Amino acid sequence: MNYILISITFLFLSCSSKKEATKNTSKKEETQSNYKFENINENDSLFASINKGTCFGQCPVYSMNIYNDGTVIYKGKRFVEKEGEYSLKLNYTELMTFVNKAKSINYMQMDNNYDNASVTDLPSTTTSIVIDKIRKKVYRRFGYPREILAFEKLFSDLLSNENWEKTTTKKD
Repeated sequence: MNYILISITFLFLSCSSKKEATKNTSKKEETQSNYKFENINENDSLFASINKGTCFGQCPVYSMNIYNDGTVIYKGKRFVEKEGEYSLKLNYTELMTFVNKAKSINYMQMDNNYDNASVTDLPSTTTSIVIDKIRKKVYRRFGYPREILAFEKLFSDLLSNENWEKTTTKKD
């Protein structure tokens, strides 16, 4: 009889621990899926962006906005594989990749503008990111630090993601 009582008690405690562990895991997953990065103000949910401008040739022209909740809006305009508007969802770890890369290349300390008005046939690229509630925006065409290309590559790498969903059919 004592063995049965002990077995039932052990079984009860075992189930209770599993239930608590599952509850804690669910809370952690919920926190990870409902994250939001801090921004400059409450009305600004843009986390990072890139805007690739035109040139006299066949340079890719597109924009990509990444928001604090992980939503990515891509607008392919010219000379790109995906024309039109598409959306994608990134997770917390993927967003942190942008933060970590920006920090590793000292993005926040870069000049705001890298250009030479006498050079006219180079495409422009503007990127931005918010880190520690500060938005940094860098425009580049000529004479820029090569490290910024590693940051821009994070955006272009997203283009090969297979989870893009078409949101519009017309070109912008």
